Amino acid sequence: MANLFDVSPYDGGWCVKIADTGEVLFFSARRRALAQARVLARAWPRDAKIRVHPRRAPKPETWAKTLSDFAYPLGAPA
Repeated sequence: MANLFDVSPYDGGWCVKIADTGEVLFFSARRRALAQARVLARAWPRDAKIRVHPRRAPKPETWAKTLSDFAYPLGAPA
């Protein structure tokens, strides 16, 4: 199974969560978080995937017909 690097917003910045280790790295900008996730994924000894969460995700109780508000379509490489 591939390791997952989860890039998501948090209050005041962005974070990269590493699924295999449980480690969380914090960054002030999305660009820096994504760049670090790519560096880590390339250096990871096993297969790795990056998942990027959008800043403006719909509320959990909101249903949307399309996912056009998302930064990346589901399944797209980061």
